[in-house]
Amino acid sequence: MTDFHFGGQPLDNNLVASISHALHTAGIPNLLWGNYLLTVYGVPTIVDDAAFIVPDTLIETAYTVLADKGFIPCAPSFNCARPHTRRCPPPTSHLHIDENLAVSLYRKSDTLWTIPDLEDFDLSGDADPDVILACDRRLPQPVPGRGRGRFSSALDAVWIPSAVRYCEALILLLCRDYGSPYEDYWVVLLTYMLEFLDGTELLDGDRLGEEYRPFYRALGQADPKMYTHLDALRQDLSKGGILSVRPG
Repeated sequence: MTDFHFGGQPLDNNLVASISHALHTAGIPNLLWGNYLLTVYGVPTIVDDAAFIVPDTLIETAYTVLADKGFIPCAPSFNCARPHTRRCPPPTSHLHIDENLAVSLYRKSDTLWTIPDLEDFDLSGDADPDVILACDRRLPQPVPGRGRGRFSSALDAVWIPSAVRYCEALILLLCRDYGSPYEDYWVVLLTYMLEFLDGTELLDGDRLGEEYRPFYRALGQADPKMYTHLDALRQDLSKGGILSVRPG
């Protein structure tokens, strides 16, 4: 992967690992994000990009690194809707694999603002509660009709949020975007995690922060009071100054 250059390779685990490794080699810590991340958790979903979270101060550097690796800058001829999507928050920047597939970059402060800075993670071990390798054996194996599952052990360059931290992040994003066009998107992702991962070694509601548990459990039970719990959580988070400002 050291000499990687993009030349039309398909979007698969090998390409994702090459992108992540290229960023790491350039001194840019990163975490996999978006629908590709969902497939690693075992969630069956459509994938139209490889999305990565990077430190805010390195977002432009990350773009330059990927452009130098051969990924294609967006152009009017692609008729690309990513910068204007109303279904989910658009990436901070992106490049193209082809007309339909992209490599998307997101700022950490827009996505995972409550976890430590990416530069501060010790990625040499496997005991960090916030992140795990995409080849972690606790992740599901690839199963037909389900998500891609874990990466092979040879592709050990890709780090992802732990399932617990990911669910907490989704709840925070739902709180931030409550009442916006993005609200339903976060609810759907949480529902996927409840359906496919809850109760496994990777995700147990009791391991979420105490403040998140009432809403998480109510959502899992389709309890009509779930929005009462969400309102209470939003108020507490606002008072504590934890809610991020939605990117413009």
